[in-house]
Amino acid sequence: MVESAIQQAARLFRASPPETPEHPTEKDMAFWRERIDALDRIIVHLLNERAVCAAAIGGIKKKLGIPVYVPTREEEVIRNVTTHNPGPLSDQAVRRLYERIIDETRSLERHLYQHPSDTECSDP
Repeated sequence: MVESAIQQAARLFRASPPETPEHPTEKDMAFWRERIDALDRIIVHLLNERAVCAAAIGGIKKKLGIPVYVPTREEEVIRNVTTHNPGPLSDQAVRRLYERIIDETRSLERHLYQHPSDTECSDP
């Protein structure tokens, strides 16, 4: 399924974007909407793959008996994505997105690996 979404996106990226006419209609948005839909399918697959990786790290940490939350790791993740951010999203926007991604990953890991009484967070 991921490959078909990637193949569809690759087809769209190879296609020359249409010129925006002086007097556009809703029909002029179709190319861009199709491209966004393909990208969204890829993004959701990548987010789920990221969650699988983070959950595996959480499981390893639990088995090793080491803390699952390391505050410096979250900053490393944020620094990594903002350093490699080509824009047009601002670094602050990317930071906010990743804070949310990390929050959802922690929620998944708490569900998978922590007892209800545990209060530690997980590795982003």
